Amino acid sequence: MVLVTFPDVPEAVVCAEGEQAALDRAPEVLDVVLSGYAAEARPIPEPSDICGAPMVSTDRFGRRVGPLW
Repeated sequence: MVLVTFPDVPEAVVCAEGEQAALDRAPEVLDVVLSGYAAEARPIPEPSDICGAPMVSTDRFGRRVGPLW
């Protein structure tokens, strides 16, 4: 099992059977959580600069958000 977390969006957590499955699911989970932020008029956090950490983007929010792990 692989656990993916977003330091800048602590409510977003992904658990999957493998790394690729977790990375594939991460944008969907992030989109759901950021949609909740938007619905509550909460600011969307800027991504932290964690060297070497994978980043993902969402279709709805159209920018890179992360890092993961």
